[in-house]
Amino acid sequence: MISVILLEKISKLGNIGQEVKVKDGFARNYLIPNKKAIRASEENKKFFEQKREELVKINVEKIKIATDKLKKIPDTINIIREASEQGALFGSVTARDIAKAIKIDDIEVSAKDVIVKTNIKNVGEYQVKIVLHPEVSKEMNIIVKKSEESLKN
Repeated sequence: MISVILLEKISKLGNIGQEVKVKDGFARNYLIPNKKAIRASEENKKFFEQKREELVKINVEKIKIATDKLKKIPDTINIIREASEQGALFGSVTARDIAKAIKIDDIEVSAKDVIVKTNIKNVGEYQVKIVLHPEVSKEMNIIVKKSEESLKN
């Protein structure tokens, strides 16, 4: 285990400036290279205290941008897929499919921002969560319908 100081809020881990113990690989391969954390040494603690206000301002700005984006995302999206007579889809609807369906003008939602709780393999209505920032999220309805071609058969 290694101690790191978080440079931004990370869900299920901690807030800005919090010193947390994480596994070595997580710190070396994800947190430190992506500038989400620094090693918790005396030197880095002093460096963080000097940068704290700047990092908090940046975080507040990120929250504001994420909130504005979230307001533009609709509450419900329809996705049309090929399906059998019983309503079983030929394939499934994934987070990537939902992210593509959300694409509106200037809003980019990536597949990692979409949290699908259950596998979508049938026609119907499902709940997903859109997380644009650890502090900004929204529940959304996904309505999966049969395509016209599969209705004819």
